[in-house]
Amino acid sequence: MPGPDYLICLECETPTYIFEWVEGRVVEAVCAVCGNEDPAAFLSEDEYEEMAVRDEGSEGSDDDE
Repeated sequence: MPGPDYLICLECETPTYIFEWVEGRVVEAVCAVCGNEDPAAFLSEDEYEEMAVRDEGSEGSDDDE
């Protein structure tokens, strides 16, 4: 599978095009906006959308009061 066109920084939610993708994962990335360099703090667009859907589903689960 080819790598994504860009990644999304989880620190500031900005797309970044400065990254290295090897064997299906981020090995290096740099956010030009906030300076984040932690590869674990970047997601592909698909991964970011999946996370957003999971977060939306969990927001309503605490309404038992």
